[in-house]
Amino acid sequence: MNLFFWTLLNLGVPIAGPIFTLALVAPTHGWRVAKTLIAASVKDGQLLWCAIGLCAAAVYEAVTALERGSGVVATLESAIVGFCMLAFSCSIVVMSALVNTHRERAAPIASNGQTPFVAGSLSPVAIGASIFTTSVAAVLFAILHVCLI
Repeated sequence: MNLFFWTLLNLGVPIAGPIFTLALVAPTHGWRVAKTLIAASVKDGQLLWCAIGLCAAAVYEAVTALERGSGVVATLESAIVGFCMLAFSCSIVVMSALVNTHRERAAPIASNGQTPFVAGSLSPVAIGASIFTTSVAAVLFAILHVCLI
């Protein structure tokens, strides 16, 4: 498989695919609704789940290369450790963002017994962290793949 199709399948589909799919709402419901849906889909760091998946795929590719005996063993072992640490840190951040969202949802319910109309607010830190971390995981995964070709 050439590099273009590898990039499309391993990076484009999991990262950009859901966002472009949500953008398809725009012709029927307008861009305002589409933007709101896209922002809501990444507001609590949900894009970090994609980064965790990319890290898992990179670890699999590095372990497979180790089993074949291709590449420098120390570099591949360092890549495995690095991707595992990145995936673990992503899981901590997404857990923290989801706990904060749950706390925001539970506070109005506990105080007056009413369900809030909008569940959670947009967290620029969680959105920025998820976009940055997913980009880092994607770039590092692509570099690993190119080095193993």
